[in-house]
Amino acid sequence: MNKARLQGLSAGIIFTTTIFAGFYYATGIFEGTTPTAEEAKKTVQPKDSDKDLMGKEASKKAPSIVTYTIKVKTNMTTTEIADCLSKEKIIDDAAEFEAYMNDRDLSKKIQIGEFVVTNNMTYRQLANTLTH
Repeated sequence: MNKARLQGLSAGIIFTTTIFAGFYYATGIFEGTTPTAEEAKKTVQPKDSDKDLMGKEASKKAPSIVTYTIKVKTNMTTTEIADCLSKEKIIDDAAEFEAYMNDRDLSKKIQIGEFVVTNNMTYRQLANTLTH
């Protein structure tokens, strides 16, 4: 960048900042915007109806955790494992989990044994559990 362009850019930044500052201070919006302690408490504390609503939403958002012990046997395929996990409500989509395992070549690394899994585990966590 040559000297003239750099000076032009700097002048543009200074000019724009001056315009913004002029509008900010000329409108008086910045004055009186600091709330008192009582106003801040009223703003932060939820109303009783808000508390009831938040309690209902929390109960809806907090689904129960499902724990399942999967028994992986010899020659068990990824499809069978994904179907089993889907049937037990550990995963939502068996095909998606199977694709995840196949795309990362983890299907070949599944170990034989019993594994405890939950419905709040990610595909990565499930894969780590089944392959280690």
